[in-house]
Amino acid sequence: MKTILLITARFDPAADLLMNELHRRSVPCFRWNTYEYPLESVLTYRASGDGFAGQIHSDDRSLDINDIGSIWWQWDQPAGFPDGLAPGERRFAETEAQQALSALTTVTDAVWINHPINERRAKSKPAQLFTARELGFDIPRTVVTNDPNEVRRFVESSPRQVIYKGLSQPRDMEAGKVFFTGVLTPERLAKIDSIRITPGIFQERVDKAYELRVTVVGSRMFSVKIDSQAHSETTLDWRRSLHDVAYEPVELPRNIEDRLTRFMEDFGLIYGAFDLIVTPEGEYVFLEINPSGQFMWLEYATGLEITAELADLLIKSASVKPVSRRTGIG
Repeated sequence: MKTILLITARFDPAADLLMNELHRRSVPCFRWNTYEYPLESVLTYRASGDGFAGQIHSDDRSLDINDIGSIWWQWDQPAGFPDGLAPGERRFAETEAQQALSALTTVTDAVWINHPINERRAKSKPAQLFTARELGFDIPRTVVTNDPNEVRRFVESSPRQVIYKGLSQPRDMEAGKVFFTGVLTPERLAKIDSIRITPGIFQERVDKAYELRVTVVGSRMFSVKIDSQAHSETTLDWRRSLHDVAYEPVELPRNIEDRLTRFMEDFGLIYGAFDLIVTPEGEYVFLEINPSGQFMWLEYATGLEITAELADLLIKSASVKPVSRRTGIG
């Protein structure tokens, strides 16, 4: 079979687990830490009238792009640049490296999990809310804006607390650091003019009985109940103390599974991690999807074999006869 390529950051424990699982099965695999590209690794394309070829060289190993069958894609933002570059030089180097990396989506017939174009579309929080509502999900009342007055009006009109979330999670933050969801207190509202340069998400707080993390791997769904309301520090955002809350695998209602499946199909995703709220009345409220969400801690907490399922999917995808990009014919 062809080789499975893992494109990851320098710190990715889930990728470590996946590599171990693929090695255990004696599956050809290659990990490329693009965080260190281009200084610590090499990407080369060769084109002529006789054909097109390419090669990745990293950690004293080389991989021909024509030998790639499937790709687990977690990172494509090159950051391997020498210190001391002037700002203009740095921007130019980043753009050139990104252009070289982006070409991989066109010049290989490999199956991407997920394809970068689809994943970038799916990372848009407004697009997520639009699609979830179209599919019949309940969603929190929300404003996404960089207009401080719009936020003030939203807060004044809301009978509930309003929470703030970022539109993105910086990918170059130190390991273990995240932006947590927070209540928009009067003190924070007094400083709301700062959103003129950093738009944000403002939502009415939803009452919770518990929360759900639903990890989708191909056609499989791993649904986990998160008892976030048992501890005061996790009632708003369970990530604040994710190792202290209780987890339990649960079955989803069929109509919720169907909506999640249609969501994945609408965005062309193969993998994704959904966050949902179940209210005290038993209603399911969509919060968001992370198309490259982590799952390792859930495996440890529940025994769910998400890594094994992901390995199965990558192996199956690497074994599929590629479809011609030009004709659509295998």
